[in-house]
Amino acid sequence: MSDVSKLAPQEVFRYFKEISDVPRSSSHNEKISAYLVNFAKEHELEYYQDESGNVIIWKDGTPGYENSDMVMIQGHMDIVAEKTEDSTHDFQNDPLELIVDGDTLTANKTTLGADDGAAIAMGLALLDSTDIPHPPLEFIATVDEEIGMLGAYALDGSKIRSRKVINIDSEEEGIITVGCAGAVDIFTSFPADKKLVNGVKYKYVVDGLLAGHSGLDIHQERANAGQIVARLFLDAREKAELNIVSINGGRATNVILGKVEGEVIVATSDVKAFEESIAASTEIIKAEYRTSDPGITVSIEAVGEASEEAVDTVCQDNFFKFLVACPTGVEHYSVELKGLVETSHSIGVVKLEDGRLITKSMSRSSVNSRNRLLARKIGILAEALGAEVEHGSSYGAWEFNNKSDLLDVCIAAYKEQYGEEPVVSAMHAGIECGIWAEKVGKVDAVSIGPDMTGVHSVNEELSIPSTERTWQYLKLILSHCK
Repeated sequence: MSDVSKLAPQEVFRYFKEISDVPRSSSHNEKISAYLVNFAKEHELEYYQDESGNVIIWKDGTPGYENSDMVMIQGHMDIVAEKTEDSTHDFQNDPLELIVDGDTLTANKTTLGADDGAAIAMGLALLDSTDIPHPPLEFIATVDEEIGMLGAYALDGSKIRSRKVINIDSEEEGIITVGCAGAVDIFTSFPADKKLVNGVKYKYVVDGLLAGHSGLDIHQERANAGQIVARLFLDAREKAELNIVSINGGRATNVILGKVEGEVIVATSDVKAFEESIAASTEIIKAEYRTSDPGITVSIEAVGEASEEAVDTVCQDNFFKFLVACPTGVEHYSVELKGLVETSHSIGVVKLEDGRLITKSMSRSSVNSRNRLLARKIGILAEALGAEVEHGSSYGAWEFNNKSDLLDVCIAAYKEQYGEEPVVSAMHAGIECGIWAEKVGKVDAVSIGPDMTGVHSVNEELSIPSTERTWQYLKLILSHCK
């Protein structure tokens, strides 16, 4: 079946298809925000839209639930805009091209946007319904969650009426999330003084990495393309004179860096040594990641003799030293929740821009003090190598809480539908539940969602059967909220 709107449950996938036709990449939420407002108007529902583009839509409870506590159904409207090198997709204007592959939904050479289109589609299906028992609903769709939860922070807390929250931004069915990591964006900027160099220019590309979500996939021991480039060139610098002309990779801090490319000039007399060093280091790196990231490719292509400005040796070497020495991956595992990543760091962007060598990264932790410490360590290292350091968007951890009335309802509904106990845990990714508590005081919150893989990458997939089961589960939860 190629018609996504006819997938089961039709009431959900109809809206998933509609919002997939509306461009909604981070920082460009105007069209999807307007779509949601039009939806509210067409359905004669009370709504609120703020200057940032956040949208709240309210719906009365169904008969028998009129006086029940209001429940928030919450997700974010923006998506991470990743695409393959050969894709011509324009995220600001083109609809996503959805592909049904058996029980899986994906997109053609782009991110799918199930993160967090699943929440928006289910929320709209509830608001549109006439036969689903539910308490009064408050549907909140935020903008720019993927770039620091900016929408949630901008939303006026006085507009929020509910204190029970069902966030639909988790990516694994069967897990009820009741806590999440906080995060901070870290920006480093190294001097990139230029000098005239002569030699052979090469184009270089590090590609084929699995990449993925810097929170959900960080424990997979995947490689980082920025660190690979730095390692290759530092190794080669022991045998050859080289200076980079350009380096570019990545778009977002919350994505593991999967590709870096650029140009480098190598002294003519050192060409052989350079090529041999790159080949030898590549084999070592590929062997190290043969299981966790088996598709790594490194290519260098000689362009010809060149005489032009390139980055000074000391500047580039300090930049590469930082990339190699900077802690990436898992820093700590939780002692309280076995198997849960507590603290981590991932580099998402490296580039040469406006005369500076730049990195953009994200540290995460469910312990706020450890997150601050990790960010401080990275800053100390960068500054010691001559960089300027700034911190960007940040948000605190949502403290793990496995005892609440709403959680009890969710557990009971899960056992009723699935015949077994759910897993109650926290996640090493950011969701907005903690921000609602900051804005309105104590909230009773959970996060659920259908199975997804490859989130924040062009390999993003959504399980169709899991979406149907999660939809039935959500409706069952609401029927118990009387």
